[in-house]
Amino acid sequence: MARFFGPPPADAPLAGREAFARRVLADRARIMAARADTEGPCAPARPLVLLDLAGQCCGVDLHAVLRVTDPVWSDMPRRPDCPPGVRGVHGYQGDLYTVFDLSVLLGGTALAKPGVMLLLRSVSSIPLGRIALLASGAGGTVDITATPTPLTPSGFPQARLADGRSMTVIDPARLFSSRYVGV
Repeated sequence: MARFFGPPPADAPLAGREAFARRVLADRARIMAARADTEGPCAPARPLVLLDLAGQCCGVDLHAVLRVTDPVWSDMPRRPDCPPGVRGVHGYQGDLYTVFDLSVLLGGTALAKPGVMLLLRSVSSIPLGRIALLASGAGGTVDITATPTPLTPSGFPQARLADGRSMTVIDPARLFSSRYVGV
């Protein structure tokens, strides 16, 4: 290992290195500033199934939806402890789904003629095994980049669509955890 003894290098080479370092740092800062201007904040998009619920726009997380189908269910006898939103049951691939009217679950009136049924994926945090939701219609999918936190624990966040409409973002686990939905 070599050791250097003696006076420090002359001032002229230091000035040259310092000028070079300042130029490199200035170039890097300029490049990083330009990159920040063009990229913008990176927010993850959340895909939602767009639903019409008697004129109200709603969205359900696409990852929670197993299948979107025509509204077909079997009526079941009403029990006294059955919540008002339950419309019946539906069998799909050997599983029995409890069919709920989404309008009633959100505090509205029952849909006279539902146009679409969403079969939801089984989630361990939802007390019921299999759930289907009824809505007036489905309008495809939409990506929402961020949703604000709701003001109340039982509320659902609102998001703005590109066309200016406001939509309610529904999380099935939250929908069923805030209410008694046992059958």
